[in-house]
Amino acid sequence: MIDSQEVKRMARELGADLVGIASFQRFESVPEGFRPTDVLPDAKSVIAYAKRFPKSVFSTESPVPYTFASSVTLQEVFRVAHGLVLRLEDHGVTAVPIPSEPYEHWDEEKREGRGLMSLKHIGYLAGLGVLGRNTLLTNDQYGNQITLGAVLVDIPLKEDPIAEYSFCGDDCKICLSNCSVGALDGITVNQKKCREGSQSVTKKGYFLYTCNLCRKICPSRTGIK
Repeated sequence: MIDSQEVKRMARELGADLVGIASFQRFESVPEGFRPTDVLPDAKSVIAYAKRFPKSVFSTESPVPYTFASSVTLQEVFRVAHGLVLRLEDHGVTAVPIPSEPYEHWDEEKREGRGLMSLKHIGYLAGLGVLGRNTLLTNDQYGNQITLGAVLVDIPLKEDPIAEYSFCGDDCKICLSNCSVGALDGITVNQKKCREGSQSVTKKGYFLYTCNLCRKICPSRTGIK
């Protein structure tokens, strides 16, 4: 039977920069409806992975490079999931991708969306990083400049330890005090405020991410030095 090391090798060959694994038991405290077994009843393990985000796009005030990088990186994350699912199926494994979008749950009034599962919580439970006050999963090597993906499988795999490092010191509230729309409270993010303050459409109809400040100004944005 395929093991965790082989799964990680496959994911890295497909382009993943980080790979971690969590057993389905780690998700017992997750709200009902968003657990691995709610998506795949026979789920035994969750494979989390991430693609690193180009750091240089944060060096310009123009929103175009960041929007471009976000789009391309997300497509690369999707491609890793698709390729990994196919490879796992060749080994007789049932594998289900967990993409960040499209949303199956959407509250129009709150402008709040939820995917099949929370990828940042999957990443945390699979040892890829810790959640900061900006609610972003932050890794010791790449900081918060990563894009996440996941795949559920119906086989048991050796899981990784949950990360024990931390970033947000007791006195660091730079993301909270600098969010121009007050979307952060240190625990959650108000999606409506965040979307209204960070997304726009040009006169020609192009979508742009116009704010990434919570990523950009975080002292741990590029990991542990």
